[in-house]
Amino acid sequence: MYQKLVNEIKKYNQKSIFKIRYRKLKNKYTIFLDFQREKRRKTINIGNCFVVGLPSTFNQDKKMIFKASKEQQIYDKQYDIKKYMMFKDIELEKGNVLTFFRALRDSKDSKATKKSWNNTINHFEVFTKGKITFKDVDLEFCEKFRTYLLSKVSKNGTATYFSVFRAMLNQAMKHRIITMNPAKFVKNPKQQVDKVFLITDEIKLLASTESYHPHITNAFLFSCYTGLRISDIRKLTWDKISNAKLDFIQKKTSVPNKIAINESALDILKNQKLSTTGKRVFEVPKSDSNSNKHLKEWVKRSGITKHITFSCSRHTFATLCLTYDVDLYTVSKLLGHTDIKNTQIYAKIIDKKKDEAMRKLPVIKLK
Repeated sequence: MYQKLVNEIKKYNQKSIFKIRYRKLKNKYTIFLDFQREKRRKTINIGNCFVVGLPSTFNQDKKMIFKASKEQQIYDKQYDIKKYMMFKDIELEKGNVLTFFRALRDSKDSKATKKSWNNTINHFEVFTKGKITFKDVDLEFCEKFRTYLLSKVSKNGTATYFSVFRAMLNQAMKHRIITMNPAKFVKNPKQQVDKVFLITDEIKLLASTESYHPHITNAFLFSCYTGLRISDIRKLTWDKISNAKLDFIQKKTSVPNKIAINESALDILKNQKLSTTGKRVFEVPKSDSNSNKHLKEWVKRSGITKHITFSCSRHTFATLCLTYDVDLYTVSKLLGHTDIKNTQIYAKIIDKKKDEAMRKLPVIKLK
């Protein structure tokens, strides 16, 4: 095993009680997690995680070790939750659901995720008046909670909060607090919201509009041509760009992705190179609302009346690709989707636009 890769493993192992280990196979190493506490020992397999362990394969192997580190984080959080439950002396099905719910919320890293979990917990607490045990959570209870949510928030809000509630019960199953998740039998249809995107002429119009915050607006235009999420834009560094290609690991999914950079995106990078001195390509605010505020001012000056947020750049990239006949599978890979169903939404948007275009054609009545 290449020593530099061993050092990479040691770096992650310093922070976790679940240690990354490797086992020699014929011409590669399989990566797994190892947990030891007192007399207990457990090995945890990581699906499709192998390294070659040679200097020439270091960069690719490093990505696999990073994947293993993400599994470390998941198991660390689960272990922390179990300790929390023991500390609070919660007895399985007799335990208070809210205590477990809050423990899960506190284990989340993302502010957006924490916010949706917190909102769900607030509604759940009002609905249950703060007193509910796992033993009381059955199919009827789940249906009543969903009905309650529909009376308080929109269909999309209900879908989001009920999904969080369902995820909490899934975790309760994993921890063997309950044997079955009754919420999975409750339908939770989500109202489809039209994704806002820009057409080519609108992108050109924006590019020619003066910007008071070029880092934000350039990042938006760059995303229109690459499909990067704002979370990946924020952490994009110059060393991830080489030979007109992006090579990075997506923050949301932890999936490695390689994207060829087209001419328009390369021009944006040239401009950024002149205005940046640090490692990061774009200096974008940590707050989404702050970024979107500046974007809206810029869009308004251009004369475009659409409601544009940063996520619209990703929608724009997807619809542009499909408009110019890039196949759905390739678009899915470019976007870094783990499920092609997420990409099919954009195909439906293009079909809808085609239908609208046909309806605009003049009607000629034949005699």
